[in-house]
Amino acid sequence: MSESGDYEEVVRAQLASLDDTDAYASAWADALSAAAAANEKVSWGGRGKGGRGLARRTFQPHDIVVDDVCLEYINDARVTGAGGGGSKQLLDGASLKLLSGHVYSLVGRNGSGKSTLLKRVAAGKIPGFPPHRATMLVSQELFGYDGRNALDVVLESHRTMKETSAKSNAARITELEAQLDALDMESEDDQAKVETICEEISELEEESNENDDNSGEERARDALRFWGIPEDLFSTPTAKLSGGVRKQVELACALFSRPDLLLLDEPTNFLDIRSLLCLRGMIWDFLESNAIVVLVSHDIDLINDVVTDTIHLHELKLSYFPGNYRDYLGYRKQGITHELRQANALERQRTSMVKTIDNLKKKAASSSSKKKIGKTIESRKKKLERHGVEKDEHGHRWTAQKASTGIRPGAINSVDASTRSHLTHKQLLKRAEVDIGPVPDKAVQFDFRDTTSSWGDEPLVMAMDVGYGYDKGLIFDCVELCIRERSRSFILGENGSGKSSLLSILAGQVAPLEGTVHVASGLSIGYFHQHVADDLIATARKVTTSGEQVVTPLSLLTELYPKKNEQDLRGELTSFGLNPKQASTNVRFLSGGERCRLCMAAMMLKDPQLLILDEISNHLDVESVEAIIYGIKKWNGTVIMASHDTNLIRSIGGDCYVLLESEGKLRRVVGGIDAYLKAFR
Repeated sequence: MSESGDYEEVVRAQLASLDDTDAYASAWADALSAAAAANEKVSWGGRGKGGRGLARRTFQPHDIVVDDVCLEYINDARVTGAGGGGSKQLLDGASLKLLSGHVYSLVGRNGSGKSTLLKRVAAGKIPGFPPHRATMLVSQELFGYDGRNALDVVLESHRTMKETSAKSNAARITELEAQLDALDMESEDDQAKVETICEEISELEEESNENDDNSGEERARDALRFWGIPEDLFSTPTAKLSGGVRKQVELACALFSRPDLLLLDEPTNFLDIRSLLCLRGMIWDFLESNAIVVLVSHDIDLINDVVTDTIHLHELKLSYFPGNYRDYLGYRKQGITHELRQANALERQRTSMVKTIDNLKKKAASSSSKKKIGKTIESRKKKLERHGVEKDEHGHRWTAQKASTGIRPGAINSVDASTRSHLTHKQLLKRAEVDIGPVPDKAVQFDFRDTTSSWGDEPLVMAMDVGYGYDKGLIFDCVELCIRERSRSFILGENGSGKSSLLSILAGQVAPLEGTVHVASGLSIGYFHQHVADDLIATARKVTTSGEQVVTPLSLLTELYPKKNEQDLRGELTSFGLNPKQASTNVRFLSGGERCRLCMAAMMLKDPQLLILDEISNHLDVESVEAIIYGIKKWNGTVIMASHDTNLIRSIGGDCYVLLESEGKLRRVVGGIDAYLKAFR
């Protein structure tokens, strides 16, 4: 089976598993079938139709609002690994709100469900989601398209999107005609509205009837040219293209097809600096055309530049914040500060109430009215159990009417009865304090164990007159590079300039066509190539020799390192942020970031003194990129890295070199990454 076939099989299994746990999935499928058979709008909501609102219409001409979104994987060995491993819930009763003319950044930890949500939306599997909206997903995984060339892929994608757009236009025309019927054609006050609606109907009909067979191919070529793809690659099978060019082809599909809703899952993966600038331009273009863009990315500079709103996927819910990632961090800090103040105020109030109860108990011991004081003590205890936060997250005073419950957040009564019965009064107070305080996120870590290398002034790697190329000739030659112990070196350059080829030569994976590479005696090298996380999907089946059908991170490492005991392997996985449950999950169903962590754990088990990292930040979330920056800066080994993540390069610091495609030479960049960026302004 091909890589793309493996990936499609994984997506189908994921969607099927999510269908099994969504109580409305079958009703939604029936509603879609009935609407298609009757050639009518989808009717959704009310009794027997999902119960998500009375007479709710799924046709939303501009904005998208879907309530009660649930995502959960069932306890299935295909997903959770050998022995089940338990179900995995990603969203529970969340609200999905997407407004036209907005660019959303979807943030959350690796494995929290960001990519799964985008796949679910793109597949039209979320009950209540407007089916007429033309939606396109640019996924983070890269595969070839079964021998099809770049031009064919763009044209086929456009044909598929045009069919969906035709349905969207028809639904919009029907809605506009209904608005037109409600207006008074003879009234002067309504004339302006009538003209506007008629113009929009005319534009939609013209767009639906447009036959672009003659101009479509040329427009598709223009889309490919926009991304800087050379003309001679238009007819090249996508499987033979580099990762950067494949990503550009997928983005060209989006640029040409112009969907109403564009879902971008790590679109910066494999792109060079010039392409990143083009990506910004495309997103701004979509914003001006009143489309909706949802972006998942680890590139802080990008999301701060283009995003209008931020969605945080956390604790099974979707929270919305206005502004970019920088603004989101400010709001999050304010929210955490508010929660800490609430917890502190609640603790002071409880301490005072407990002190009052203790004083009453002392008074009762020497008083003749013990019965009366005893009733007072019981009353105060009940008040203490009911006592919780005074204000909600918006600063409004808490009331039972607004909250629709008599139990306040942080109150002892908020602890479920079965748990409460096994705890003492002091333990209940402590438990309530934990419940009201901000819940810390799972630790994001990349723990690179220190190395014992000591080569001193001797170069670890020395490349002398190195050249490499393919059938069409050398892509670079006469490359000179000297890497010394504990240095940090970055290889920059445009897609196709040979960065990955140079790194594979330095790692000893590929022999140079010209020149030599000298490696210090006894040097252990850890090599992370840019497609290693994606390759796990295809290779997970055939890694084990025992005939095991499900490959988990733990079984994979056991196969690769048979002399290591299970405790050491689990410890290494934990050092790279994979918990025991993730360690027993089917590798093929891990998120991209989780697979990346697994590959790094496998690499570090070799105890390398030199790390050669090719696009290490691909698939990682923003906080994980910050963690890997911290881990690499703290590590005492040597690092050679190719990356287009300017924030990562700037934060780690080190020597920057650029492979110039026009010259085929490696040049040192004086002034670092910021000096290199000035060349594109």
